Amino acid sequence: MGGVELRDSGTLLATAAGRTAVIALCQPEDREFLLAAAHQALDTARSAGIAVDPVAVRERATDESEWRDVWKQFFRATRIGRRFTVRPSWDPGQAPPGEFIIDLDPGRAFGTGAHPSTRLVVGLAEDVREKGPSIARFLDLGCGSGILAVAAAHLWPEASGLAIDNDPEATACSEENFARNRVQRVAIQTGTLVEADGAFDLVLANIQADVLCALAEAMAAKLAPDGHAILSGILLEQVDDVLATYAQTGLTLVRRQDEGEWAGLLLRKSSSTG
Repeated sequence: MGGVELRDSGTLLATAAGRTAVIALCQPEDREFLLAAAHQALDTARSAGIAVDPVAVRERATDESEWRDVWKQFFRATRIGRRFTVRPSWDPGQAPPGEFIIDLDPGRAFGTGAHPSTRLVVGLAEDVREKGPSIARFLDLGCGSGILAVAAAHLWPEASGLAIDNDPEATACSEENFARNRVQRVAIQTGTLVEADGAFDLVLANIQADVLCALAEAMAAKLAPDGHAILSGILLEQVDDVLATYAQTGLTLVRRQDEGEWAGLLLRKSSSTG
């Protein structure tokens, strides 16, 4: 298990102005490899004329739980969309009457509701619900923590769903969060999109743009006629490429919503498309 974190004066865990810290976690047996890679990267930067000096390297032993859990101090009960409050077990908070509550412990899986791309998907899902197209079956593709499937289960309580991810740790996390939220009509599967059986009236996919483009044909094939797909994880400058790719599969833009540098897209599959 390992990871890399970048800190500067603008991150939550900040450094002094004009300084950047690279925090790397590795197994003890990988120490020499990591240090060699760091020094090679520094030499490359120097050769390119990038000012990196002075450089200080510090080491200390740490437990994996410290790395894994430090973010929890920044995850508090959060309102997303128009009617959802997401709350972790360590900050149950109070929600207004009539609010949909998502009790969520994301573990190592992506999806707390704090990221704009997650909020965009939930907001567009609320739009679909208000417009009233029939949703009998939905798919949370790349489910991560399962937050989108839980939101969809609130919006369409009579529908059935599938949450799928190629990471078994993500599907295990989704299973735990489904139990917390008493979600019973959503199945969980570790696998890929092509392994998802049947057709779906709605696909929710918060995945990076290049992966979304690679999945365009398969996603169109999984959508029922007149079905909808909500896509996010897309930077503003990537929107045109994503739309062009999906247009080739018969999916057209219904609505676009932006937040900061991120975009969310609501697409519809024509009933005349195969």
